[in-house]
Amino acid sequence: MPTPQRAKALQLERSLLYHCAGIINRVGGSVHALCRERYGMSPAAWRVMAHVGELQPITAKEIGQRAAMDSVNLSRALGQLDGLGFVQRHIDTADRRRIILQLSPAGQAVYDTVAPLTVKAEQTLLAELNAQERATLRELTRRVWERSRQLFDGAESDTAY
Repeated sequence: MPTPQRAKALQLERSLLYHCAGIINRVGGSVHALCRERYGMSPAAWRVMAHVGELQPITAKEIGQRAAMDSVNLSRALGQLDGLGFVQRHIDTADRRRIILQLSPAGQAVYDTVAPLTVKAEQTLLAELNAQERATLRELTRRVWERSRQLFDGAESDTAY
């Protein structure tokens, strides 16, 4: 007697999380391999470096909020960047409890090499979409990102799912 068909619980073919993870693994993997092999950086360290490079001067707390990184992983990534000589830390003169982060000259050189490669990877990935589709995808992605912040960074986090 044949076994009855069960409904697929996840429906991976339709899952946004599944697709996003796959895209990150494929596209991000090449950038992460370069960071690891050439510069000795983990993917988390590159994420932190990208934030510092884009927004410097910036605090670790701001990076954690923007990158959705927990303090343990953020601290580990910053320690790695510090050990590689890629980041400089300065005490904020206005509030001595705050540590301001900037890229060192060596870190800036790495950022200036890797950042254009990530931009090129995204351009290559989105090349099949027209300008309107790319704009729509970016807007929808931004809205989903903001919703994830509301659900998982804010008061609703205990009832998100």
